[in-house]
Amino acid sequence: MTQRIGTIIIIILAIGLASHAQTPGQPKQLKVKGTYIHSPTMTEFPENIGSYQRQSVYSFDKKKENIGSTYKNGQTTLSIYLYPAGDGNEGRLRNQYLKAMQDMADVSKKGLNATQGYKYYKSDGYKINGFSATTHDYTKSQLTLFECGKWFFKVRITSDQLDTATINKLEKEVLHTFNPIGLVKSNPLDSKASVYFARSAFRDSLLIGSAMGSAFKKLEWALENVDSLERASGFPDIYLDMHVESLKAFVDFEKQQNISNIQQFTRDYVDELNQLIDSGYLQEFILEQFSMVMIFNDRELDFDSYAKWKEQYPTKINLNERFYVLSYKAKD
Repeated sequence: MTQRIGTIIIIILAIGLASHAQTPGQPKQLKVKGTYIHSPTMTEFPENIGSYQRQSVYSFDKKKENIGSTYKNGQTTLSIYLYPAGDGNEGRLRNQYLKAMQDMADVSKKGLNATQGYKYYKSDGYKINGFSATTHDYTKSQLTLFECGKWFFKVRITSDQLDTATINKLEKEVLHTFNPIGLVKSNPLDSKASVYFARSAFRDSLLIGSAMGSAFKKLEWALENVDSLERASGFPDIYLDMHVESLKAFVDFEKQQNISNIQQFTRDYVDELNQLIDSGYLQEFILEQFSMVMIFNDRELDFDSYAKWKEQYPTKINLNERFYVLSYKAKD
């Protein structure tokens, strides 16, 4: 069943949206002379970035859409990746960033001791969002991932010589050289939002009504608080405030309706969510659920008190088990 409401498309189905990511397996080294051009986007990979000389260009797929290139100067290696991101689904940036972090941990086989944070890049009125992590081992490694409309742009710098400030300076030079804003300008995501509801949201009238109220609050929040040229790069679900308002809207639906015949699952879910809101620890709960990969003000948080509260009031709610997914479609 498909129904259009204004610029919003509602599609009811079991959530199992395809997620684009860098293809695992053995990459194929390409024979390249001079500047390599990524044909789907016309992005240029030059032979040199400052004092860093290109060592190789790899393709991770037959269409050569998924590309990686390495540059080297002394003991410092610079790796740049450009690959398809697909539709701008809710959670896309966070999930891909966490996957990249897991890949780093798998390679090290020792886990990661890293500091992470939000990053953005702006040019010509456009803004792309990203996250970055810096490891604190003897060999310093920094990984930064941006979502750029239909594409992901990833930079990894590994060095046992450079300090953090110099690595950040090098990363800025990379962004200036490649200008990933161009990836969004040439292929912005469709401003019409789609809402995909999972079959599990239809347990009863309270759950589907609450889920719809929650989803529409996110769409409303994005329109009111995020510039359209930022939304062109991806659905902006990395803002903590969006999720706070959305979950409040979830429980508000019951207060506005007189609904009977509610399943126990729904009753428990709404009651636990109300308890979290009343406790004052809703922000801490959301951040914990999403691995802190969000934009937030840490001055408003108290994780020590939240940890003590959780011991007395445990919750079964898992925000990663979604009743719906919001998406900005990639244009052909």
